[in-house]
Amino acid sequence: DQVTMAQSPYGITFTFSLSPSTPSPQNQAQPQVVLRMSLEHAKVLAMLIRRNLKQYELEHLADPIRIPAAVLQQMRLSEQDW
Repeated sequence: DQVTMAQSPYGITFTFSLSPSTPSPQNQAQPQVVLRMSLEHAKVLAMLIRRNLKQYELEHLADPIRIPAAVLQQMRLSEQDW
């Protein structure tokens, strides 16, 4: 339920982690998967994910998937980023 990203001029790394059921300073999120790829691969992946989500919205939902404003603000995103 967490993801962190790190990038360099040569690639990007996604670390997907699972939060503990009882969070505490000693009980940190545990990495589950580390995914590394080139920046080009990441860009193509982002384009494919976007296309698939938009198609899903069109075929299965009456309204687009809504992201709460607080989440967008916390992530420094806007609806225009979509």
